[in-house]
Amino acid sequence: MLINSSNLPLTMFTALAERKDLLMALTDRMGRIEWVNQAFAERAGLPVDALTGQKFFTVISSNSQLNVHQTYIREQLLKGESFKFELSYQTHDLRECWLLVDGQPIRNTEGITSKYTIMSSDITLRKLTEKNLEQTRQRLKRLVESVKLVPWEAVDVTRQFTYVGPQATELFGYDLAEWYEPNFWYSHVHPEDLPQVITHHHTVTQEQDDYIVEYRFLAADSRWVWLKDIVNVVKSSDDDTQLLGFLIDITGRKQTEFLLHEALDNLAQTNQQLEMRVQRRTIALTQEKEKLEQALEQLKKAQLQLVHNEKMSSLGQLVAGVAHEINNPVNFIYGNLIPAREYIENLLHLLKCYQHQYPHPHLPLKAEIEAVELEFIMEDLPNLLSSMNVGAERIREIVLSLRNFSRVDEAECKKVDIHAGIDSTLMILRSRLKFKSNCSEIQVIKEYGQLPLVECYAGQLNQVFMNIIANAIDALEESLIENKAINNPSIRIRTEITEGQQVIIRIADNGPGIREEIRKRLFDPFFTTKAIGKGTGLGLSISYQIVVEKHQGQIECHSQLGQGTEFVISIPAKQNYSRGQGTGDR
Repeated sequence: MLINSSNLPLTMFTALAERKDLLMALTDRMGRIEWVNQAFAERAGLPVDALTGQKFFTVISSNSQLNVHQTYIREQLLKGESFKFELSYQTHDLRECWLLVDGQPIRNTEGITSKYTIMSSDITLRKLTEKNLEQTRQRLKRLVESVKLVPWEAVDVTRQFTYVGPQATELFGYDLAEWYEPNFWYSHVHPEDLPQVITHHHTVTQEQDDYIVEYRFLAADSRWVWLKDIVNVVKSSDDDTQLLGFLIDITGRKQTEFLLHEALDNLAQTNQQLEMRVQRRTIALTQEKEKLEQALEQLKKAQLQLVHNEKMSSLGQLVAGVAHEINNPVNFIYGNLIPAREYIENLLHLLKCYQHQYPHPHLPLKAEIEAVELEFIMEDLPNLLSSMNVGAERIREIVLSLRNFSRVDEAECKKVDIHAGIDSTLMILRSRLKFKSNCSEIQVIKEYGQLPLVECYAGQLNQVFMNIIANAIDALEESLIENKAINNPSIRIRTEITEGQQVIIRIADNGPGIREEIRKRLFDPFFTTKAIGKGTGLGLSISYQIVVEKHQGQIECHSQLGQGTEFVISIPAKQNYSRGQGTGDR
């Protein structure tokens, strides 16, 4: 509470000296201190005796942030009149505080000023309140100025304006005088919106309730401006109804809503088209799957027939490789990856365009975008397509390798690249060479020499490579499973040509080796060391017939226990057709 010292006698002034919230002093006519209370001394930071004789305004303004008008004080002291001023200062903890300094003269019996009573009240709270109020006023002013908002007052039912804010001129382009003309409001509401607006207006105002309505309003430049009309219905004591309200421009929001609805409709149509395409492709995929199942069934029948004829027993390996590597129809997947990428890239581009045009979607749409992790999908989908493309290319390579391996269309003796046949075989067996949970990855070391094109029955010779390499893999896997020590399991393949034009192919593994009694019987028909159901004993027997009888070559096996096994195949680079090859297949 502020104390006015002008109405206090000196005795009451003395009685207030104990108050902690008042800085009190008694000075002579020139402002020199004769007495101060304890609160004044604590504020000055000096004992009472040290303050005596000092000018009070020098003491009280020692830590002031404002320039005290000392000239004004001196003039008032000389005149013997009262003075009052506000003073800001900084406390020891760097807080800004304010004092209201009130000095009142004490006159003698002749009316001449002889002393002054000075009281200083803390007005920091009032100053802070004033400052906050001013800041709030400025914020409200900026807010009102930044919003396209027009205040108005009107008479009930007729909507005859009695006041329209000056913002209407800038927002709509009409002079303010035009707004006060009869029926101005009705004549500028969009014809499609007018019946609904009037009905709503009459119904709500009769119930004396506030309401909000949105409609289009014709501007002076022939634009239709979407408005939100916030109306307060005020009933006076003499039963007159007055309307108070605000017109807010929501054109931008409405345009965004219309565009968003249009975009959603387009997206729904696109989604429907995509679903139809997916259905058609699903049907096509099902058909291709059925074809593949039929082809696989035919392969199985062919396998059974060849095994029964004791010829192509290794076809089981071939079919197993095909079944492992091919999961879906190759041509269908590869042929549809390119248009799929184009469609998805177009959709992603369309989504980015929407995000660019509408960077701030509504909260429900924003929540849905976060729920489906749209940003992650847009970033990861191209990577996913690239992975699928790599997989399709891989499958195509495998199919080509299978074709090169089988040489179905090359049943006669032709000049071929032996290395290509070996590589095709390794491609088919690639899945068996990889790391597994119970055995390490098997390394293939190629040491190819400079070979010419070799005349041979390529498909049958590839079958020989398949039988020998598959047996080497079986031996290494069995040793690894049985925890036999094999450092870096590997298969080494070397090729060379001798001066006598003999092509040499060496296939060696670093497995456990073969006992001598078994090695001597490797090429016997139906001899096998594998468990029942895992081998027929025909693989190496057929391989021997292909090399020796069909190609006038030789096949040998060299092995020692713990030193691995090596098969050596030797065939002429050019077949001698004068020699009989009638033994053929049996």
